Amino acid sequence: MPHIRREQLAGMGIHYMYHSFDYFLQCQEELGFKTIEMWCGRPHFLLDDQGYQSVPELKKKVEAHGLHIGVFTPECAMYNYLICAHDAYAQKKAMGYYTNGIRAAGESGAKVMLTNCCGGDWNEDPERTFERAVDVLSKLAPIAADCGVTLAVETVRPEESRMIITLPQLHRLLKAVDHPNVKAALDLTAVGVAGETVKQWFETLGSDIVHMHFADGRPYGHLVWGDGLHPMADYIALMNEYGYEGYLGQEITDGRYFADPREADRRNFAAFEPFFA
Repeated sequence: MPHIRREQLAGMGIHYMYHSFDYFLQCQEELGFKTIEMWCGRPHFLLDDQGYQSVPELKKKVEAHGLHIGVFTPECAMYNYLICAHDAYAQKKAMGYYTNGIRAAGESGAKVMLTNCCGGDWNEDPERTFERAVDVLSKLAPIAADCGVTLAVETVRPEESRMIITLPQLHRLLKAVDHPNVKAALDLTAVGVAGETVKQWFETLGSDIVHMHFADGRPYGHLVWGDGLHPMADYIALMNEYGYEGYLGQEITDGRYFADPREADRRNFAAFEPFFA
């Protein structure tokens, strides 16, 4: 029987963006979550290139609900701070933002911080975007090592970037950066949109996959499980086969869930219950 540990399932607050952080934590506790992937967007946690909210206060609040922060995820697609920003001023701001994200992640006890390579101009040579990604991640990697954090780089959809949107591109990026604190994150939506398979990812990257965004899709969507077409049991069986023990971040982003995110999480959590070891 395919199985996961309950602690691997990591609730995420993106679809609670119109609700308070306290409400998000209350819902996670009541529904049975043990871990969260800390989405760093307002109104939940303020992080920018100048600083960030009190992490000790954040941890105290999270732990009061019987939860812990497994993964730290600065908002890295909608905000102005993008890894592959092309102009010098934006690059400086992005470096400050992600450096602060790494430091906050380390203070929170999270061992993984998720990011991606958004920010390149779509009308420029993709190789220039690739070079900037390598440069920025190479600069962030030693900072992450000092903080005890591993950067998990995900691929994204072609609507979000023109580079690092496929498995071969990410594999090439990791080889170019070549640092033990820069690894891969597998996002089921991006994988499906690219026409790739989870098995291909595990065969190519193996233990270099340190995080997953594990949501349903068609393949687009980032949906609650049961609202898409992904074969959950098959994917969990593959995770077991390849020894994946990382977190399964519940990145649910479709606007249909924003009005009642608790109900979305209730249905989502129920889909996982048969697989808890």
